[in-house]
Amino acid sequence: MVVGGLYILTGWKPEEEEPQADLDTPSPALGRAVATAVHQAVTDPYFAPLEKLAEYLSEDLDRDMITIDQMTKWAVDDQFPICFVWETDGSRIEVDNPASPWALEQVVEIIRQCVYKVNPSGLLFVNTFKVKDEKYWLGFLKVPMNAEEPTQMVGIFFSMDHYIIEDVPRLIDKLVSRRRFPLVPFQLNDPPMQKEPDGDISFRILDESGVVYFQRGRTFEQKKMIYAESTWYPKPIVCMQEGWDLQVFSSNAVATEEKDSKNRRPWLVYIIALMAVTFLYWWGSSSYSRITKRSTAEK
Repeated sequence: MVVGGLYILTGWKPEEEEPQADLDTPSPALGRAVATAVHQAVTDPYFAPLEKLAEYLSEDLDRDMITIDQMTKWAVDDQFPICFVWETDGSRIEVDNPASPWALEQVVEIIRQCVYKVNPSGLLFVNTFKVKDEKYWLGFLKVPMNAEEPTQMVGIFFSMDHYIIEDVPRLIDKLVSRRRFPLVPFQLNDPPMQKEPDGDISFRILDESGVVYFQRGRTFEQKKMIYAESTWYPKPIVCMQEGWDLQVFSSNAVATEEKDSKNRRPWLVYIIALMAVTFLYWWGSSSYSRITKRSTAEK
């Protein structure tokens, strides 16, 4: 009865089951969807032509020729990466974008060393190298894929330094500013003017020192953060950089502290009720004991 009375007085109601997370409600699920889209935006341009190349070669393991036009067609971005086709007889190398001659020379040196390497599963060859204090990423396949003596080595390469400075910001801007079928309503960097539409989703990328490398939006309060790579993965890799972090925020998110205080309320009521019941039991027992002693004395 005491417990019921306290519940009535405090206005406590049984906790309702929380609704399932969706892409409209600020939640870790929404944050993760945004983070995944950012990852895809900055990785698809260099993975897409390699994936298409692998699929095309897998359809016919005897295919012995790929053209630079095919690689260019499979690339999703006109400026990035640099696709190449190298004839193993050393007669020529073709590229679809301007490239440093020193980098090209190093690419040829690396792929020449891999021509006769055993690769029974047709796996992608991946390498990194440095030229003129600039770091490059290189990925390529043999053509035909499982040939002991391939006719071509085909793949892509790009400057990782240029990628961080120029390509990543450009590729993310394309994602954020998409007008057709936007992923979510991203927040503007500056307060909206003249009834300009504004969103609620902001995000930022931090380097290994916690310094902001890139950000979009204005809301970056800790209590508004709905997702962070570092909370899901011990050593996150963002933009090909290990130890970087990607954080997503929503200006519509409810502060965690408010949720905690609401969640603690039933426990507080329970503790008070328990203390009240204990007191009443102790008081009742004492009263009964006194009455019993008095009756015994009178007899």
